[in-house]
Amino acid sequence: MLTRRGGWELSSASFCTALLLLHVAVVLPGVVSSQSLKNSNVTATFPWLTLSGDTPLVIAKGGFSGLFPDSSSFSYKFSYVAGSPDTISWCDVRLTKDGNGICLPDIVLDNCTNIKLVSLAQAILSRSNKFDASLFPILTVEDLVAQIKPAKLWLNIQHDIFYRQLNLDMRRYLLYLSKHNIPSYVSSPEVGFLSSIVGRFRKSKTKLIFCFLGEDTIEPSTNVTYGSLLKNLTFVKTFASGILIPKYYIWPVTSSGYLESYTSVVMDAHREGLEVFASEFANDVLFSYNYSYDPLAEVLSFIDNGIFSVDGVVTDFPITASEAIGDVQKWTIDMHNLVYKRVGAGLEVTWHSDVNVSNPVELEVGKLGYSLNCSRIILFLAI
Repeated sequence: MLTRRGGWELSSASFCTALLLLHVAVVLPGVVSSQSLKNSNVTATFPWLTLSGDTPLVIAKGGFSGLFPDSSSFSYKFSYVAGSPDTISWCDVRLTKDGNGICLPDIVLDNCTNIKLVSLAQAILSRSNKFDASLFPILTVEDLVAQIKPAKLWLNIQHDIFYRQLNLDMRRYLLYLSKHNIPSYVSSPEVGFLSSIVGRFRKSKTKLIFCFLGEDTIEPSTNVTYGSLLKNLTFVKTFASGILIPKYYIWPVTSSGYLESYTSVVMDAHREGLEVFASEFANDVLFSYNYSYDPLAEVLSFIDNGIFSVDGVVTDFPITASEAIGDVQKWTIDMHNLVYKRVGAGLEVTWHSDVNVSNPVELEVGKLGYSLNCSRIILFLAI
């Protein structure tokens, strides 16, 4: 309870209850009527606004690359230890001179490896380089699958035109992998590359994703800007089942660091039957002041805003996205013999003891780790 002892003190149970009832007060009027629901069972559900209605996906870019060197074995393993077991592992595929595919975040070796020791290094200088001394070896795609055994694998393929100029065939390598059912997702910013393989993957479970770069950047195959292609999603649908876009395509940010109104890109893509994945999520970079320096709040604005939800997020910190999704899923209340009514400016929620109820209510607040059994609560709100 709240007590006054030189300041407000809030017990753990009361805090959980207050948080949950705040959510009930907002959501419940839209779920059930304000009349008595005695002798009936009501389950409050929160359907996702993704294309399929399923839970948004968490794609770990190079594993837990916010901490470990991108695409290292520790980075991939830790993304599963700290995050969700169904996290998707992202690999930026580069081809070696002999045509083998390796996972490397940058095509320039100086930027992400210790060349002399042929080991991976932290590619972002603002992050700790303490793990560079571990001498993580560069993984081939096959090594990643064999050692990490990811739930699903996302292969991001760039620079196909560059490789073809060097007589290296990314398409052939990808088709080789597909025979072993390796990639679940294949993304590329090149229309020509995706168009060249769509026929081979049309009947497979592998999804092709078109990756948008900057709006004013020229797409090399079509010689038009990515901003122009965004206005022609019907065309994109002919060679892809989804799009990967920078997060500012969805929630633009002003030069002053504040959010503008959301765009219609997610709804437009969903109408075309395209999944939408948002990228560039990281806990240690500047993002909109509207989120009050809370990366969890940022992710929630993309998946649980009541209007739309992206189908997945690509992040350097998969634990944050997993927590955001888990928080939304935990706000599920199994309500039996529920009666609630307005009491002045408050909401009274009652599970009557005069009704035979085996489990009056179990409130699970996953983030805080509490499970509460309650019989009667009154929360005063401005409603």
